[in-house]
Amino acid sequence: MLTLKKFGYPETLIKSYNHWYLLLRPNQSTFASLILFSKGLDHNFSKLDQDAFTELKIITSEIEGILKHRFDYSKINYEMLMMVDPEVHFHVFPRYDSHTMFCNFEFNDVYWPKPVDVTHDLKLDKAIQDELIRVLRTDFNNKSTALHRKKYAKMYTSGCFDIFHQGHLNIIKKTKELCDYLVVGVSTDKLILESKGRLPLIPFEERVSILEANRYIDEVIPQVNKDKQSIVDMYNIDAISVGSDWFGKYPPVACDMVYFDYTPNVSSTVLKQKLND
Repeated sequence: MLTLKKFGYPETLIKSYNHWYLLLRPNQSTFASLILFSKGLDHNFSKLDQDAFTELKIITSEIEGILKHRFDYSKINYEMLMMVDPEVHFHVFPRYDSHTMFCNFEFNDVYWPKPVDVTHDLKLDKAIQDELIRVLRTDFNNKSTALHRKKYAKMYTSGCFDIFHQGHLNIIKKTKELCDYLVVGVSTDKLILESKGRLPLIPFEERVSILEANRYIDEVIPQVNKDKQSIVDMYNIDAISVGSDWFGKYPPVACDMVYFDYTPNVSSTVLKQKLND
């Protein structure tokens, strides 16, 4: 995971797919440069799971369609650079024969039509970079809205998921029954330490991998703080689901709230007590 963090994860995360992470490239060699990073952490492209190859075609189609619509690039370059950073990943460089505009600023591709200098950095102002991440997250995560058939297009639920159990599964399943696209936030180790005064039994990366394998979940994101309104804004959430014990206690948010009863006699605390016994 060191390479993933080198690329700014989780702050630069645009979208989490089943087998890939899509990130904004911290070093913007051309405007809206991206990183497509394999979740398998393989060091050989040929060793990727077949499902990862299948999904790769879908993702590149999304990348090209969204970036073309948003920034009208002239060409797009995919470069697999695995000398210094050995995990399978692509650097995605939109190329511009003229320029592109964003936030009323003009950005030029100084190397057109020659190859990109991957060490070059446009040195975006932090406010512009944050807005770029926000816009791309919105664009990529709104792909599901055209398929809206259920009560809500997009819902959010979150938790520590330190020991994943039947109660977690019931809330996730019931939430998915109400929405087309389910986003699940997983509390980071740091947030758990700050809120509970102890580290989780299961590290963040492992808890994320468990949730990503769940067929009811469309996207797993890191929960780095308790500001739920920022998630609602960033991911265009229509409703949040929580356990019924939060009724009247949950912080105000600009979306619907759905409360589910907890599964009787099932909780992470109960399971930990049984393990101790």
